[in-house]
Amino acid sequence: MFSGLSALVIEDVADEGDLIRVTARTRDDPVPCPVCETPTGQVHCFHGRMVADVPADGRRVVVSLRLRRLVCPPLDCRRQTFREQVPGVVERYQRRTSRLADQLGSVVKELAGRAGARLSRVPACWISRSTALRMLMRRALPPPRVPR
Repeated sequence: MFSGLSALVIEDVADEGDLIRVTARTRDDPVPCPVCETPTGQVHCFHGRMVADVPADGRRVVVSLRLRRLVCPPLDCRRQTFREQVPGVVERYQRRTSRLADQLGSVVKELAGRAGARLSRVPACWISRSTALRMLMRRALPPPRVPR
């Protein structure tokens, strides 16, 4: 059911009526610094994020995610601390998992604005028409074809 969250350690799943809350954390593996690429596992502090995931059984799924802020060991690195990222699950600054964003992006690509927002309510993923248009504008364009 939560196969898209396989990069995380799921600690708890709670049924709250119309909402399913998943409590998860990242694995304790060393992570490379984004600047100097030195692997580190030294934790500075923890950071919490709430992200929406693909609905299950017509109910919203919210992932309560605990990320680590790590210390970069080399003293000459310009990045002293950094937050670990979970590629393929949650992108930087996003409030939706990648698989939910892909599903909503497919709906928005076909219907755009208001129609995409109305159809997003059916699987319990409410977005506004402005969000639908922003998602549409963020999608990559296909490569142009050269006419013969």
